Amino acid sequence: MKLDKASKAALITTGIKVGVPVVAIGVGVLLIRRAIKKKKNHDGSSAGNAPSLDQMVIEADKLTISPSDAALFANTLYGAMMNFGTDEKAIYSTIDKVNTKDDMLLVIRAFGMKKYLWGARDPWFGQKLNLIGWLRGDLKEKEIAIIKPKFDSWGIPL
Repeated sequence: MKLDKASKAALITTGIKVGVPVVAIGVGVLLIRRAIKKKKNHDGSSAGNAPSLDQMVIEADKLTISPSDAALFANTLYGAMMNFGTDEKAIYSTIDKVNTKDDMLLVIRAFGMKKYLWGARDPWFGQKLNLIGWLRGDLKEKEIAIIKPKFDSWGIPL
């Protein structure tokens, strides 16, 4: 099907009217993402919100929980913080069940790196954080003060 010159011109004009704003929005989103990105730790986590824990070694003979227990604890903590609103009681009770530094490191490893943005998982704009970063992001200072002594005794920065 052949178009006359006026139809072609109208089609090109419409394409420009729609295409330019779409491209501009896409470039704007990319620039905003780049501006939001923060300095990263060696393990890929955000240095401002979560310390790098990849240098800490888990000593298997000091573990008091199994890897499946650690995964359950990690999922419980994630569920307590996943959406807007935090279940502090679930966080406190789960952390109370963790006995040793090696247990907590196993839980942190089981938690992995998850994208975080203002108390929710956000696959596009969030920054990758480990469990420590999620705790820092979701808990207020007075709530962190409740669990901080346990982390301090383990030598894990919170």
